[in-house]
Amino acid sequence: MDQAREFLTHFASPMGYLIFFMIITFCCIGLPLNSDFMFITSAVLSSMGYFQLWIMIVLGFVALMCGDSINFFVARRWGKKLIRVRPVSWVIKAEKVEMAETYLNKKGTKFIFLVRFLPLIRTVLYFTAGSLQVKPKIFLLMNAGSTLIYLPALMGAAYLASTHIDQVVDTLKEFQFGLLGLVVTLALFFTIKKKIKKPALS
Repeated sequence: MDQAREFLTHFASPMGYLIFFMIITFCCIGLPLNSDFMFITSAVLSSMGYFQLWIMIVLGFVALMCGDSINFFVARRWGKKLIRVRPVSWVIKAEKVEMAETYLNKKGTKFIFLVRFLPLIRTVLYFTAGSLQVKPKIFLLMNAGSTLIYLPALMGAAYLASTHIDQVVDTLKEFQFGLLGLVVTLALFFTIKKKIKKPALS
């Protein structure tokens, strides 16, 4: 997060807003940076007077929707063929897509709402949703709804608690990884349950 702070501070000008927008957009399509840390950093810098918080929230929302939509619609058009092509295969692993596909098939499109609150696997899950031909209206509504909750809450908390930002980051990590652990556990449970039921039906 210190690197993100140093980077954004360097562009603490109107150009900084554009840089922020571009970074968040590219994070959604595979840039190896943590977008949550970028949001937290920008909120902290806003509390210090470098940026306007409300502008960063609006830009962050639009950037997330743009980046996620690019990811989704590219996958919807070309599907799994892309994960065999570099550099896409470096970012989106075939085995992760298969796992995500299994869970999305079980839990349906409502799971898309939950994805925004999970770390590490958002890009893969949105890509998988596209390759499974989830209806664009469903994807956009679910994604926009969860983002409208998550982003203002995250950046607002970071802004108000900027003097204790390390505690905010630690709390966020605990929440996200706890939620991720719960999702993985449920996915394993339903997978094992399905395998156990199969012999009984044959």
